[in-house]
Amino acid sequence: MNILKKPFFLCKGLLIISLITAFILQPCLPCRAFSVGEEKKVGEKLLSMVRTQFTVIDDPDISQYINDLGRRILKVAGPQYFKYHFFVIKNNAFNAFAAPSGLIFIHSGLIEAMDNEGELVSVMAHECAHVTCRHISRQIEQNKKTGIATTALLIAGIALGGGALSQALIGGSMAANASMRLHFSRQDEEEADRLAYKWMRAMNMNPAPMAAMLKKMYRLSAYQMANVPPYLLSHPVPKSRLAYIDDMLLSAPPHKYPPRDDFAFLRVKYRLMAKTMDSESRRVLYTRQAAKAKEPVRIFASYGLYLLNLENGEYDAARQALDKMIKAYPDKPILKTDLGIIFYRQGRYHQALKYDQQALEANPDDAWSKYNLAETLGRLGYSKQAEDLYRLLLVQVPEYAKLHFQLGKLLTDGGHSGEGHYQLGVFFWLNGDHKNAKYHLKMAEKDHSSSPQTIKKAKEELKRITAIENYN
Repeated sequence: MNILKKPFFLCKGLLIISLITAFILQPCLPCRAFSVGEEKKVGEKLLSMVRTQFTVIDDPDISQYINDLGRRILKVAGPQYFKYHFFVIKNNAFNAFAAPSGLIFIHSGLIEAMDNEGELVSVMAHECAHVTCRHISRQIEQNKKTGIATTALLIAGIALGGGALSQALIGGSMAANASMRLHFSRQDEEEADRLAYKWMRAMNMNPAPMAAMLKKMYRLSAYQMANVPPYLLSHPVPKSRLAYIDDMLLSAPPHKYPPRDDFAFLRVKYRLMAKTMDSESRRVLYTRQAAKAKEPVRIFASYGLYLLNLENGEYDAARQALDKMIKAYPDKPILKTDLGIIFYRQGRYHQALKYDQQALEANPDDAWSKYNLAETLGRLGYSKQAEDLYRLLLVQVPEYAKLHFQLGKLLTDGGHSGEGHYQLGVFFWLNGDHKNAKYHLKMAEKDHSSSPQTIKKAKEELKRITAIENYN
């Protein structure tokens, strides 16, 4: 592995400039670990494995929310080496993991156990701090003989958080021994916690949920971690972190934080539950919450019932449940998109169109409203308008697989089979299906309707996929 080393002796002026630059770009780490280029390769290989082995929650609504939160954190964190990507993995483990090159994986089980957005931001900021300080790269650097593919496999196993698949991904005593050196030290954890605390204050967000989150982790770790092999425990036991976090909270100067609005967080949380829990468990939970829980959980139980009734085709019951939400939150235009979905499912596309348009007019940047309006327009035969919206979405949520499928189908039906194949190739790649991805990208290269730009993009994508597959 090629390591980038800084000169040991420089003239005083240059040395000062170098130290200042290192501090601005990398405040936690005075010297580089393995190179940024190598770290990017590990990240690319890891993401390819994740898409193949894990279930990534593929939803523009959830993806936009998580990545917008991440961007808010990075705005106060300062310049970074990498372009960050935030993913939610379908897994009930109480876990989140920072991987090389700015990949942050959050398990659905972690979000479902949270009570508010502050808890989520505290975890995401902590993981971003590990990347900013390049703690991961330093841990990998300690095992220089491990190749890119093996390193990615180890990290994938750790990120999954234990269980049969996690241990199968690691496999073998040599890999297990290597992964033992991928732990974050207590010093790393404290460094990440202190940065997360600082960033939350810079965001004008109360950092108190950091302590609440760690207390939950401590309660759960007592029985969850007992079933996880020691070499898969990337974070030290949370109890050891509570003391200095409590000290920071107690010693902080008085500050009046703005009122917390957890609407977006809770809506995403209930949408996640709809994707990860069985129907009967959710019905029991929401019925109990609607009867006994305090607000806003009692109100959001109605939103959970809306989603449950919608998937079961019980549209009148879905409308009644959603009306309760709209009455409680009349200023949230995204609920009009949810209302439009009921009409869309019933085949009442013109009614759906009305609510989709109202929602997007009120919030032009909302990816969920934009996506549902595009679907409705496509159903009504407004193909060009639908295509324009899909292309705008490609900029906002480029890794939403279904978006590429819908656009590919629309283009193919409209006689643009070359670019249609390209979009389908990206769809299959994002779903971890390398064989079909390469097939459609090669078809895009050969198709007579492909523009020079489409052919160029297809060749570049094929080259990138081949390179990632060949990393060793």
